Amino acid sequence: MLKLFKIWKKNNKNSERTFQEKFEHFQSFLKANDESHKIMSDLLELMNSGKPFSRGYATKTLDKLVETLDNLIYHFNELVSGRYWRIKEKFSDLRDICYKILMPRFQCPEGFDCPSYECNTCQKYKKIIDDIPYYYNLDEIDESHQLVVGSKMSRLGEIKSNLGIPVPPGFCLTIRLFEDIMTTENLRQKKNKIFYDVDFDYIEQIHYASHQAQALIISADLPEYIEKEIIEAFSKSFDNNDNTKIAVRSSAIGEDSANFSFAGLHKSLLNVKKENLLDSCIEVLVSKYSPESLVYRYLSGLRDEDMPMSVGIIEMIDAHSAGVLYTADPLHINEGIIIQGIWGLGDLVVQGKVVPQQFVVSHSKEADLLRFSPGRQDILNISEVDGSIHKSKLTEDMLNTPCLGSYQIKELVGYALRIEEHFQTPQDIEWAVDKNGKVFILQARPLQIKSLGREKRQSIPLDEIDKKYKILIDTGESASHGVKFGKVHIVEHLKDLKNFPKGGILVAKKNLPEFAGLIHKASAVITDVGSTTGHLSIIARELGVPVLTNTNNASEILENGMEVTVFADEQKVYLGKVNELLDTYKASIVENNAFINSPMSKIWHSVGKYIFKLSLTDPNEPNFNPLQCQTLHDIIRYTHEKALTHMFSLYSSDNYDTGPIYKLEFGVPLDCYVIDLGNGLKVEGETDIIRPENIASQPFLALIKGMTTPGIRWSGHLSLDTKGFASLVFGNVVDVYRSESVMGARTYALVSENYLNFFSRLGYHFSRLDTFASEEINTNYINFNFRGGAADNIRRTRRGIVIEKILDSYGFITNRYDDNVLASITKIPMERILFLLSELGRMMGAVRNADVIFTSEEVMNRFIELFLEGDPSPGTTINK
Repeated sequence: MLKLFKIWKKNNKNSERTFQEKFEHFQSFLKANDESHKIMSDLLELMNSGKPFSRGYATKTLDKLVETLDNLIYHFNELVSGRYWRIKEKFSDLRDICYKILMPRFQCPEGFDCPSYECNTCQKYKKIIDDIPYYYNLDEIDESHQLVVGSKMSRLGEIKSNLGIPVPPGFCLTIRLFEDIMTTENLRQKKNKIFYDVDFDYIEQIHYASHQAQALIISADLPEYIEKEIIEAFSKSFDNNDNTKIAVRSSAIGEDSANFSFAGLHKSLLNVKKENLLDSCIEVLVSKYSPESLVYRYLSGLRDEDMPMSVGIIEMIDAHSAGVLYTADPLHINEGIIIQGIWGLGDLVVQGKVVPQQFVVSHSKEADLLRFSPGRQDILNISEVDGSIHKSKLTEDMLNTPCLGSYQIKELVGYALRIEEHFQTPQDIEWAVDKNGKVFILQARPLQIKSLGREKRQSIPLDEIDKKYKILIDTGESASHGVKFGKVHIVEHLKDLKNFPKGGILVAKKNLPEFAGLIHKASAVITDVGSTTGHLSIIARELGVPVLTNTNNASEILENGMEVTVFADEQKVYLGKVNELLDTYKASIVENNAFINSPMSKIWHSVGKYIFKLSLTDPNEPNFNPLQCQTLHDIIRYTHEKALTHMFSLYSSDNYDTGPIYKLEFGVPLDCYVIDLGNGLKVEGETDIIRPENIASQPFLALIKGMTTPGIRWSGHLSLDTKGFASLVFGNVVDVYRSESVMGARTYALVSENYLNFFSRLGYHFSRLDTFASEEINTNYINFNFRGGAADNIRRTRRGIVIEKILDSYGFITNRYDDNVLASITKIPMERILFLLSELGRMMGAVRNADVIFTSEEVMNRFIELFLEGDPSPGTTINK
């Protein structure tokens, strides 16, 4: 812009310099205004998309908005000479509120309805921490202890104490112990710094941050009382029997809850001896920062502070057989109760490393056996006296022998039905049978039921699809329902995970828990061997990722790069893209989005209350003042209105010599005034009226050419339906952009030979154009803004969408917030710039009042089509 004033300044040495400075601040203000709208739109889209985002990413976006607004307010105050100084105070107040809401408040009992954003550590939560011991015996706890020992152990205590069902003895280390550890050596702040910038699309970044955080905690010099408390709990719980072998398991707050299972994502250590207890507890605690757990929290919108860790310790069961029981089929494939079991320890089931035996029994105390599948188990895990886990080959006679007898099945089902009835929801239960045949319950969590549904599945024309597309796989078991399309990516080794492409179909020999670390990148998972009740299957069901397992040889049939459609519900994989299935699935399934209702999402929506809403409505109202700004959007709106008003007043003011101002007459009903910044006009003699032939500015001539295209209707109204008429009348009463103060306001064009800055207010519409067009391609650009309208907000927004799509088709980078469209394009040849300016002029005329006819998407698409075909008045054509 400085170059544009060189000629202009030669004959203007005093007050003109002040106007130049004002104009430069005005230009900088407008740039910041546009940028703030773009950032606000990006942030709103981020929050409303339902897609996961990290705290660091969202906070950086807010930081960018705050920085831009700080710059905006600086240039605004310079422009208006500090007249509205209170706006800076109000901005500072709103900014501080936003950041206070984002400050971590650890497990606030008030939840997200807490009215206070002043606190950092909730005092109610602090009282809970201060009032609880470091450990409880399992006999002492029940469901009321969820906030201090987590859902997993509180439920187990409830089952043991209130239902009297066999549960191994044990104890729980409370969250107080974890909190003490995390306050040691400033560990929490150091950990937060590690995870702040992690990009969860990059597996290597996740693993690196995970290892850093875990090493940070493991290497910390912990207080001596930590070990003392843990050993004391062990001695009291197991009658000082130092030979007792134990299982050390995670029990984080929220883990195994109705919404979040965290299945298999935290460490469970089996057959642990007393001398290894402290190290084992720390290993379980730091598993909160495993790559898989980090990804799951990210996808679920859980902040680290939402999940303090507790550790559960129970006596090790020397299992003869073990497994998992579902009191219902989460995929609606089987009727009745599903029991999966194997010989030996049950970890091989939940890890998906073997195909377990499956018993489908009636949902009754009789537990009638409906179906039995022998599974495929080649190894079993056995706990040894020295604390190790020994892998052994399964003997031939055990391969096809049921690992549960009929009496044990009946006993196990009886326990399961009582647990289900007590908690009033289907259950996912882990069980074990010891060498004496006694059945124990090791864990119970709510079972999430998600499937396509039998009726909807039967409505799909599967026979026709099977004939039309080549079937690659037609066997296996559905572990998580759904239909997805993508390219096959075969994973043979865990190291292959770091190169897994986003949207790929993960194919492997076995269902491995480590796959949970990239579940957000996979469209679907297909494996040769696995368990439908394993941890990966549970996580996939929660996150809506189809899983097809036990296909026998999918890893041999499918090839890398092959494009396939996976229909997990029917255990089929098709070659190519099956649109019929994908469309039916999208139309039939409304998937629960865990992130939308997550703590991360709710916190940011709380912040959004101070960002997005527009409270200031009419500039003529008394409340249109800085002190009434309730959001950052209000700040933007207020300063924009006042900046325009002030700038327009400068053009008309006798205090600033802007040079001659000419009224343009060119056949368009705009009260347009032109200021020549240098070589932009060809005017001879004394006159204050010019016509297009007096214009030398090439960009302005191009714009006028488009605006004067034969056939454009700049006057008159398009016909509108009754609803449209009502919204027009009502809208004129309440909408800021349609107040009388802006009706018929002046339009200004600041021009030079290669430059145009154009402000237009016609009726209810506002548009702004800033452009430079020369032979030097790197300096060429167009910035365009359009907003407002006569109709209701819905139709104005539709007009915004139409403008956005038209500009997209011309190669502009667009950003839209309701009816407010911002568009830009840079570094293109002069001829292209001039063509686009002509098209912008034509579009400004074409969309005038067209918002009132946008009653449907069909009308919008027809309007776009007609405009791009060259119709000067698409609205009139549609109305015929």
